[in-house]
Amino acid sequence: MTIDIILALHIVGLMMGAGGGFGSMLTAREALKRPADQAVTLRSMGPILANFSFVGLILMWLTGLALVFLKYGGFGGLPSMFWIKFIFISTLTLAAVATQVLYGQAKAGNTIAATRVPVFGQIAGISSLLAVIFAVLAFH
Repeated sequence: MTIDIILALHIVGLMMGAGGGFGSMLTAREALKRPADQAVTLRSMGPILANFSFVGLILMWLTGLALVFLKYGGFGGLPSMFWIKFIFISTLTLAAVATQVLYGQAKAGNTIAATRVPVFGQIAGISSLLAVIFAVLAFH
């Protein structure tokens, strides 16, 4: 029962991470089509959605580690596909941290920082997609 709750929270974290990421991508794309005043409003959603995704990522890390130990008894018995998934979770995490740092720098007035966010958004998106694929291969 406890493992089921932790797994459910893990999936909620995945939904938060993916939802925030896709929402950010869509609002950024829509901002390109809008008048300047509307585009500013849409772009202001980026940091909010990034924070939402980041909370989901933290939830996934916490519940993922809990599942590794409670369900599998540690890292020793995990299949090789898990380790490939782990690589993509790591790149996703680095991209998410970089995005948080860049949004902080942009808020402090560094206009160049904001232009770098989309690159890390793409890295995060690809990494999360590959992490899900390898999670399915590891645990099906």
